[in-house]
Amino acid sequence: MKKALIVTLGFDEKFCYRAILRHGIKEEDIIILLTAGLVDRVKRAYEWIRVFAESYDVEVKLIQIDVKDFNRALKEVMRILDELKDYSLIVNLSGGMRALAITVLMALTIKPIRDLKVEIELEDFSGLIEIPRNVLKLSEIRANLGKEKIEILKLIAQGVEDVKSIADLLKKDVSTVRRHIYTLIDLNLVVVVKKKPLIVKTTELAEIVLSANQI
Repeated sequence: MKKALIVTLGFDEKFCYRAILRHGIKEEDIIILLTAGLVDRVKRAYEWIRVFAESYDVEVKLIQIDVKDFNRALKEVMRILDELKDYSLIVNLSGGMRALAITVLMALTIKPIRDLKVEIELEDFSGLIEIPRNVLKLSEIRANLGKEKIEILKLIAQGVEDVKSIADLLKKDVSTVRRHIYTLIDLNLVVVVKKKPLIVKTTELAEIVLSANQI
């Protein structure tokens, strides 16, 4: 599948260079540079990236986003994401204005994207943080959780990990609890420890969901 690399661009082109090499960007892929302002230093960084990308026969597009109008900026980024729906999407939020990075990140939590990787490189180049895709979809995940699923998730987090014990505590049918648990598995909130009898445990994502549910 073709790749689209989206990079928030500021004065430093090095973040983009490293992302191009890290992800093996090549011919037929595309690079989208998002910037909040076309000042001279940004233009110079863009020119360096364009020349570098040309050696790989990769198309580069530079798009200016007006971050001062948040709603308009958000819609513009979502439009760009729509145009890239046939690509495997890599988003690097390492450069540029914080307001731009936040706008892009917000758009990613709204748009359904099937193949997505989001990363942030530390300013001193000492490490790379990848934002788990499921974390970006927390609002969608929580929308799929009713009261019963939350109760089941809480019990599993407390160490009640077998279906029968959960059913007994909630006074529910085993089949009902099992069905809810498989939904929780699909949402990556629990993982199977043993199949017969079915024993599960919570994931780190579940801990985040439960913490959010307490607010």
